[in-house]
Amino acid sequence: MKKLWNNFFVNFLNGIVILLPVAVTIILIRFLVIKLNDLVLNPVLKVVSRIEGITGEIFVAKTVIFISVIILVSLVGWGAKIIFINRIFSLGERILLRVPIMGRIYNAMKQIFSAMFGHGKTIFKQVVLLEYPRTGLYTIGFTTGTTKGEMREAIGGSGVNVFVPTSPNPTSGYFLVVPRESVRFLKISIEEGMKLVVSGGAVSPD
Repeated sequence: MKKLWNNFFVNFLNGIVILLPVAVTIILIRFLVIKLNDLVLNPVLKVVSRIEGITGEIFVAKTVIFISVIILVSLVGWGAKIIFINRIFSLGERILLRVPIMGRIYNAMKQIFSAMFGHGKTIFKQVVLLEYPRTGLYTIGFTTGTTKGEMREAIGGSGVNVFVPTSPNPTSGYFLVVPRESVRFLKISIEEGMKLVVSGGAVSPD
């Protein structure tokens, strides 16, 4: 008998846990509908009454208010979900950026994608044309800065750091240190240059 009572009590609690959110939701929606009825029923009723061919204006007006409440609650839930997801991604990104090596790789990939779609901070400065992989063949690259320190001394003059992406996947490519006189600086934007790479030359700037 005691076991039967315990099972009944556990099932009763489970039922409360299941029904409580439903009951709270129904009470909340009913409260919002009543409040909106008090506030906007007459204005909505006036609008509905002006539409020809509609009978039962009060029923139609209350239906419109009820649907508006459902949509409003759904929008609040959607907004809360987006904020929650953004916070999770933001937290995960901060953790990932603290991981040695992996954080640097992730940050570089993020900046490359930002450059690809033309928004946010980018590591790319300018689009250049250079002879690569051999004399007589040309490809486009993206400058990431000027060559400094020991590398500058090694090439014996002014140089630029150039990232040459692979096509159609610009997230991989080659890092080149090129003498400044060996590159031609183009006037096209980073976004136009990325479109050229991703499309394999099919989408060319004017």
